[in-house]
Amino acid sequence: MPGYGAPQNNGYGNYGNTGQGNGYGASQPYGYPSPAQPAITVGDGLSWAWSRITDNPVVLLVGFGLWTVLTGIGVEASYTVNGVEHSYGLGIPGGNIISLAAILIGPIALAHVGILTSSGRKASFRDVFTFPNFLQAFLAILLSRLAILIGTIFLIIPGIILGYLFSFVAYAAVERNLGVTAAMRYSMRLLSDNVGLLLPFALIGFLLYVAGAITVIGWIITGPLVALMTTYAYVRVQGRDVARYPSQG
Repeated sequence: MPGYGAPQNNGYGNYGNTGQGNGYGASQPYGYPSPAQPAITVGDGLSWAWSRITDNPVVLLVGFGLWTVLTGIGVEASYTVNGVEHSYGLGIPGGNIISLAAILIGPIALAHVGILTSSGRKASFRDVFTFPNFLQAFLAILLSRLAILIGTIFLIIPGIILGYLFSFVAYAAVERNLGVTAAMRYSMRLLSDNVGLLLPFALIGFLLYVAGAITVIGWIITGPLVALMTTYAYVRVQGRDVARYPSQG
């Protein structure tokens, strides 16, 4: 991608380098040539995401689930039915701080896990708490979330648009070792240049999150499913394919 340079290695090795230099080493096993890549579709993304979950279910379901719990620890809400007020929340001391921290640093670890998975490597629980390019990724996510919050508070629609455009910020910072503004610009460029391909992923991802919220326990499945679909979209829209064979440790 011109203007950003080749991504850095990040210490993960090339693991069967295909010459694409993505730093996580997406490749075909045993040196066979890459097959023709399928079209970028939500169906293919869902199928791939589910195949990766079944390939490494304990780490992906439990690992993503832990971050989901951490982001929700500080959530408290109330509603009134027939004049009776009901409230829910864990009421854990410092829960809001824990949730805020998880919202800002969780995407770094989950992007790392997603990119490892897309390259054909089997993620471990250690990867679930690994934060490559931490400072730059953290600041990029912080600025992105602030922009989304401001846009949502004032006009709502700008917040939704920015939420879409910043969907790849963590992935860009982690995989390509980019700085704060470069990661934000890279995400915006990928998503704005490929609206027709990527908007359906955003819509389906939103619906899956809603489904998970309604059933609560459904988040165990929808959380990692949406994250891996996002990984799929990020990798595929750059012209690379995701690993479609059993993961290698």
